[in-house]
Parts: sequence; structure tokens; C-alpha cells
Amino acid sequence: MGQHRTSGESRGISRGISKGPLIAVGTIIVMVLAVAGWFQLRERIVDQGVQAADTCVEGDAVVAVVVEPDLSGPVSALAQRFTDGRPVVRDQCISVRVTSADSDTVAAAISAGASVWDEAALGPVPALWIPRSSDSVAAVPVESIDGTPRSVATSPVVLAGPAPVTDALARADIGWADLPDLQSAPDALDVLGLGGWGGLRLQLPVGPASDSTTSALAAVVASSLGEPDRPVAVEGIRSGLAVSALSALATTDLGIEAVTPESTDEALGRLTADMSATAQAHAVPVTAQQLSNAAASDLTAYAPAGPTPMADHPAAVLAGQWTDETRRRAAAQFVDFMRQTENTPVFVDLGFEVGAPPGNAPVASPDARRAMVDLVQNPATPRRVTIVLDVSGSMDTAEGERTRLQNTTDALVQQFGSVVDSSQLGLWVYSSDLDAGRAFRTVVPAGPVDETLPTGTRREQLIAAASTLQPEAATSTYESMLAAYASAVDGFVAGRPNSVLLVTDGPDDDALATSDRFIEALTASTDQNRPVSIDVVSIGDNPDIETLQSMADITGGSLTTVGSSAGPELPDLLRRLLY
Repeated sequence: MGQHRTSGESRGISRGISKGPLIAVGTIIVMVLAVAGWFQLRERIVDQGVQAADTCVEGDAVVAVVVEPDLSGPVSALAQRFTDGRPVVRDQCISVRVTSADSDTVAAAISAGASVWDEAALGPVPALWIPRSSDSVAAVPVESIDGTPRSVATSPVVLAGPAPVTDALARADIGWADLPDLQSAPDALDVLGLGGWGGLRLQLPVGPASDSTTSALAAVVASSLGEPDRPVAVEGIRSGLAVSALSALATTDLGIEAVTPESTDEALGRLTADMSATAQAHAVPVTAQQLSNAAASDLTAYAPAGPTPMADHPAAVLAGQWTDETRRRAAAQFVDFMRQTENTPVFVDLGFEVGAPPGNAPVASPDARRAMVDLVQNPATPRRVTIVLDVSGSMDTAEGERTRLQNTTDALVQQFGSVVDSSQLGLWVYSSDLDAGRAFRTVVPAGPVDETLPTGTRREQLIAAASTLQPEAATSTYESMLAAYASAVDGFVAGRPNSVLLVTDGPDDDALATSDRFIEALTASTDQNRPVSIDVVSIGDNPDIETLQSMADITGGSLTTVGSSAGPELPDLLRRLLY
């Protein structure tokens, strides 16, 4: 009989649990723990990175700032506030240090390059520069500036004066272009309703911290030229309109020089000391901020119509050799910080304005500012001059890239365009047999340069005539000078210098004329009641130099020898003799 298998249960033996599910559960637990560990590790790495940044693992970086002295106080205060906030840029802790220096000095140093920056005089090599105005920024190489400079504080240039003066200017809506006439007219303020006040008597301080003067001069030039939106260039300053305007500002109606070596603060103090109608000064250009902080609280301000000269204090981040990426970014952050609403009161409390400056501020480079100051310090004088120009064959000698005659006429054309409108000029040329057997020819008769003639103004005729002259034949200096001198004496104009200006490069070639006879005839032509001097410009080596010197001495003139007609010496000399 067969037997059945007895089950484990019936024999008291338990069945084992399967290992597969247990392994699966264990694997899941391990994976969960691994993932959790990874997230914890990642968070720890991130936290460590943040902590490393907070502790500036890349070290410290100092951002050097050089600023115009009038803004050094508030910028220094904001620099400390910014540094106290522990700013971090590219894992470096940033601190800002401020030094102050004159803007023109810094502009020249930036133009020279970081390798020659004078730390002893100007402080550390800067990453940020805040000059007084955009004029200074325009004077440095474009590649030195990173981005577009932004203004941090502004103040317009105004005229400070006693209330009766500024009120009268305001009633008449006086503009910058009107100031030269007001300065030169002895009764200018009387005409404006201030009886007994005389002329404007504008003072022009050019000493330390007197940038307001050059800003005012730039506004006068821009307005006089009718180009308020164009930068004031040296070429424009040497135009007749600008020369006339700036020269008129140089002297007050009392015959006192308007230009002073004082600072603006000193000029304000002197103006305050005497605010009467008989005072030697009635007005001075200042920024509104300077006036608001001056002890001269009784003075008031007037902003002439036209362009708005401005101290706009642009913050310029320097680029290239001047700094690195970290400092550039930090400098830009500091500029943003200064312009934040909560920080601008440090500027406003000192009388500055904040926000975008007006867009009609005249811009003048340091060279242009120096040229304007030079003109008011050495103003052009209305005079009567007959220019006698040697056009003999020797003037065809090449010097530089052009001939002597071309160089000379180029220089004369420059001056013809620059002399003041009230001057009287004439142009003669000489060689031999130029006009019906005479050695000379009157190209443009002497007279006021602004006089309108049938073919344009005399100024335009002088320029056109000089530009077309060609060399001729021999040299007949003696005959020509006797005729020109006699004409100048006959046409003498009282109250101004009268002269004959001879430009020559050679001796007299006329065998019939002798030096002794010439000097004798010239002496007989002089008239003590109508003094006319002869100024001689001799180009190159001239065997007749002794006669030329005698000619100048007899008439109270001058003799100057230039080695070459090429280069700046001849134009500069002619400028002095015609101004």
C-alpha cells in the first residue's frame, strides 16, 4: 500500500521567508540615505561657498578715487559709508579711498598714462575719477574711460552781485553774449536803469579754484559765435568774434584790469566788502553752490540767458592700464551708491543739485580754457596796421612743405580772421614793377576790418587777397617802405597804436637806392604828432639787417628775425604784432 508525503506543518517544521523582498527594501533604504546625504553635502558646499565669499577668500581690494577738491568732503563721507557696508565684488572685500586733486592736473596725468602717475602728488593710481566738469573728461583719451561718465552732483555757473545789479540784468534778460558790451560800455548799468553805477565791472579771477571764470568765458564764446551746442575749440577762440568778445571783457569801464590772480572765494569777499555803485567790482562768475556757501550772504545770483555753464562732476570709471575688472565693477557700484536717493542729501546739504544736468552746457578742453584765459590776460588792442609783404622771387624758397610766401600768407590769413572788429588793416605787396613802374601795389586799402565793401567786408577781402599771392621778381624794400610809411602817417588814427608791419626775407635790390638815403628820407617822413612805428619781421638770413634795425629804431618799432617761415614762430609773432 502506497504512502502519502507528510507536510512540514504536520511534522512541526516552519517554512523559510523569501530573501528577494528583503534585498529590495534594503536597496531602497540605502538609495534614500545616499540621496539625502548628497543633498546635505551639496548644501554644505553651497554654505561653505557663501561663507568663503563673506570672508573674501580672494582677499581685499582698494578702489582709489581722485576727486575735484570742491566735492571731496561728501564723496569721502559716502566712501566711508560704502566701505562700512562690507561690499564684496568677485570674492574680494572692497574699500574705497578718496584723494583730491585739480581736474586739469589729473586730466594731464591720465593723458600721460598710468606708468608715470605721480602717487606722491596725486595719491594712488585711481579706478574712479570725479572731475569738476565734463570739459576735463573730454580732454583725456577715450580709451582711458570705461563706459559713459555719470554726474553725481551739479551746480550752474552764475553771476554773483549786489541785488540792484542782478535785478537789472534779469529785467533786461541779459545773455552771455551781452556781457562784453556791458563790460566795455562806461554807462552800461546806467542804461539798464541803475543811474550812477557805470559799467558792469565784471571781475574774472583766474587763481586757484577759479574754474567758474573759464566756464563763463566758454559761455561767452559759444554765444558770441552762435554755436552754443558745439564744443569751444581753440580755432573758434581765435576767430575775430571771439577775440573781440574776450578782449572787451579784459578791462572795466574804470580802466582797471578785470582779470585778477585771486581765487573765486577771494573775489567774492572783495565784492562783498564794497557793494556800492562806486565799487570797483559789481559782479563775479561763481557756481551757485559757491555762492550759497560763501560768507557773502548779501550777494544774489543771476543766470545769463543762453547756454548753461555747469560744474557737473561726472564720475568716470577708468579703464585699461588704470585698473582691473574687480575695481572697475566696484567703482561702478560706488557710483550707483552715491546716486541713490538716500545718499544724495550729502550733496544737497552743501548747496549742490542732483539729477541730470542740462544738455546745453558749453564744453571747452583744457587747451581751449588756457587760450581763453590768455586772451583776457593779453587782450587784443584795436590798432591801425598797414602790412607790407615782400613777394619777391626769394619768397618762393621752400621751407617745410610749402614756400616762404605760402607759409607767410597762411599765417597772415589766420590773423586776418582773428583781429578785433574795431582794428584797421591794409595790405600792400612789393617786388619790382608791380604797378605802372612802381615796386609796390595796394592790394587792400587800410580801414576797419568789419567795414562792408562792394565785394564783402575788408576782413574777407584781406583773406581772399592774401590767399592768391604769387612770388614776383626782385626786391625793392626802400621805395616801397617810404611810400607805405607816408600813407600810414597821412591816414593816422588817434587813440590807438598806428604801425607799418614789414615782412621780408631779403635786402633791397635797387642799385639806385642806398641805405643812407633811405634812412634819411624815412627820418624826414616821421611826425611826432602822428607817430607811426615800423615793425619788421625778417625771415632767414638778411644782409640788410642793419638797415632794417635802423628803420625800426627811428620809428619806435621792433625788429624780429625768424629762422624759418615754417612752424609756429611766425604765426605767433604776427599775432602779437597785429593784436
